[in-house]
Amino acid sequence: MSFRRLLSAVRSAREAITRGAPMADGLLKSLLSVVVIFCIAVSSPPSASAKPFAFSFPAGWSLAGLVGTVGARSEDAERREPAAGAKPYTGRRVGNDTLRMVYHHDLTVAVVELGPNKLLLNCELIETHDEDDTGRLLRQLSRINRPFGVSFPQMVRLMAQCQQVNTHTLTHTHTGRLLRQLSRINRPFGVSFPQMVRLMAQCQQVAGVEAFDEGGDTPTTHSSGGGWQETGAARARLDAGGAHAGLLGGSPLTLLQGIIPGTKWCGTGDIAADYHDLGADRRLDRCCRTHDLCPTKVRAFSSRYNLTNNSLYSKSHCTCDDMLFDCLKTTNTSASHLMGHIYFNIVQVPCLEDVDDERRFRNARLGF
Repeated sequence: MSFRRLLSAVRSAREAITRGAPMADGLLKSLLSVVVIFCIAVSSPPSASAKPFAFSFPAGWSLAGLVGTVGARSEDAERREPAAGAKPYTGRRVGNDTLRMVYHHDLTVAVVELGPNKLLLNCELIETHDEDDTGRLLRQLSRINRPFGVSFPQMVRLMAQCQQVNTHTLTHTHTGRLLRQLSRINRPFGVSFPQMVRLMAQCQQVAGVEAFDEGGDTPTTHSSGGGWQETGAARARLDAGGAHAGLLGGSPLTLLQGIIPGTKWCGTGDIAADYHDLGADRRLDRCCRTHDLCPTKVRAFSSRYNLTNNSLYSKSHCTCDDMLFDCLKTTNTSASHLMGHIYFNIVQVPCLEDVDDERRFRNARLGF
């Protein structure tokens, strides 16, 4: 019922009651005043929120520059309105006593989890469809912490840090979870550092299941500076992201979906359930995931930044393309070389560059 219809109904009721019971007129006037005030309060647009405090990054920018003064709320984000974002926010976190911060730029929203001394523990990047979708997602995530808008360079640098955060060694939380899983095999025993080093040295001399590699290639290991490093087929498999991943590791059926086998983010779109969902070739998939979540892009058959993209694929900012180029080179596997050759040398996807306070399409970077 609209505000005008509500007032009309109240007036009609007032006249009817006045005709039947004049003594009730004073009471009805009071009731009418309350109804009018309530309707005005409900129908009025929300007042503009206070502007956020100055937000800048110091020289030698690090994650410390991203931390605001608002503490993280303990309750989980409740989804009262339709889910926002191309993929849902999973809410996965390392611990319940950590600080979560929310940052956004254009079509990318980042939820980062910080530990003591502002140590970056976990990231979740979420791609949005448009400005309305971004606003809806930020309203949902505001239950976690107050969202902060950042510049494109700041978001790109944060994405680069998030790409590295999952490659570090296990935290105590992850170790405990792993030990609980392995307790089904046998009771875990804690050992001293010298004992673990000695055990690792003995393990280097054991071929184990690696002796059954295709072609009978038994990997060797060597120590350097008190540490150890795998070589041969074992190292190659780890670099590829899983046992026997190879060039077309994983399910070949993903090729029918335009996705490189062994990955979930590399190809025409993605088949991942959420941000943390990676394929067997995890190193390569991280490269593609970061590129897919580039905050500045023009989607296929759409217009943005006064540019129109009539091609079958999205065109991302050139900075994101450069990051993909370098990441694929660093990964240095047969699958990453295939991905780079297709994207940069064969398809030659153009990118967006900033020139004189505006954006324009630029030819793809060649020579992968």
